[in-house]
Amino acid sequence: MQRCRQKLIINQSTVLTELCTLLCASIVGVNSMEQVTYNHYEKVEGKTVAWKRTAKKIPSINEIQRLAKLPAENARSLPTEEKELWLRIKVEENKLKAGRGNEIFSTEPIILVIERKNIFRDSFEQFRTTQELDLRQEIKINFLNEVSQDAGGLIRDWFSTVIEELFNPERHLFKRTSTKELAYTINEYSGIYYKDHLDYYYFTGQVLAKALYERNPIKAYLNKLTVKILLGQEITIDDAKYCDEEVHRSLEYILNNTVSDELGIGTFVSTKKNPCTGVETTVELKQNGSAISIDEANKYEFCELFFKEQFITCTQSQTTSLIKGFNSLISARTVGVLDADEFELLLCGETGIDVEDWRANTCYDEPFTKDHPVIKSFWYTVKKMTPTAREKFLQFCTGSRKAPAEGFRGLRAASNKVSRFRIKPRVTDDGSLGYIMAHTCFNTIELPMYKSFALMRKNLSEILKSPASFQFTAE
Repeated sequence: MQRCRQKLIINQSTVLTELCTLLCASIVGVNSMEQVTYNHYEKVEGKTVAWKRTAKKIPSINEIQRLAKLPAENARSLPTEEKELWLRIKVEENKLKAGRGNEIFSTEPIILVIERKNIFRDSFEQFRTTQELDLRQEIKINFLNEVSQDAGGLIRDWFSTVIEELFNPERHLFKRTSTKELAYTINEYSGIYYKDHLDYYYFTGQVLAKALYERNPIKAYLNKLTVKILLGQEITIDDAKYCDEEVHRSLEYILNNTVSDELGIGTFVSTKKNPCTGVETTVELKQNGSAISIDEANKYEFCELFFKEQFITCTQSQTTSLIKGFNSLISARTVGVLDADEFELLLCGETGIDVEDWRANTCYDEPFTKDHPVIKSFWYTVKKMTPTAREKFLQFCTGSRKAPAEGFRGLRAASNKVSRFRIKPRVTDDGSLGYIMAHTCFNTIELPMYKSFALMRKNLSEILKSPASFQFTAE
């Protein structure tokens, strides 16, 4: 790691002046109080989404001062776009005040020297040996034996590759949730694979915070339960839906039905199978739990304890390390003004689908090939869709609106094995074309042999209007 330092005496006036200058250039990307375009956010169906980009004047010094003085408790009630601005102010304040304790403040970026083929381990080691106050400054990447200089592209490449490595299920730090919507959860058995696994989670938290710090969108789709814990939000049994939909349905069934002997639910225990050894372990959810039958009076207690054991207690040490790493750069008080949807939006950006990556990682059944006229028309149609329509169509095809962190080559089947997107010809008994049929558990669609581009586009449009109305399988 290369490091440059410069002595700088910081006082309150310096902080405010520098803060306003930085915010003019950093928050909205200009150096004067002119008309600019930036994100405006809106709640749609209870979820925060990036709605449109609107032209507004950048914040005045008075506005920056007002928000800078606003405590976190009050910032929670701000609209999302003002929360984002408040968060930017706190981040820039953090950078400016990082060196006040020893009157040494860096005006030069940290240079991480990385060997690309060892990017995961090299990045981990350099973060571990860098002072955390220094990590609040700008980072630039120098890949060994590469002549390119980092003007912003290399750091984006670095973020993308490191996140892909961290969330790759074959790394055994994270695994896919058992939900239709793509998300990752902490692997409770990570300690089997790494002696220093908790250090890796600390590093993960630092990378996530640094990405949010630098407004560098990354494909790190943490499940919302983990995000809510990170944000310090209230956790309920209903949050099981973000981890395992089948378990969530089972808990709902118990809570919404009368418990009787005929129901045969059992006792206060939780059983899990270790995927490495195949050995099942049974955990008592309370003292002498194996001797306590579940009945109508205690069913809520059982569901709550079962939920916590399945999704919280078993990964508590890993989650704690991840949160500590995150909070080493952005405090819990600061990030806690966001809700889970806002956090995902600011960390991951607007959900985008790389059509070229999707197409490059698609398999075809004969007579289809990548050069077949029907296939060419299909990808042209997908490319011309609006971002929202494309997400809706991806969900129709795979069950999720998002691609995995590692791109479409990382699509997985219901068995959690890699299963790339596949297009096969649709053949009906009566010889009619019909509509596209999706097999979401296998990431496969059956595409009719449309005779014209216009007909394909028309039928795809009908599917996007109401996908549930068409032939659809999740087998």
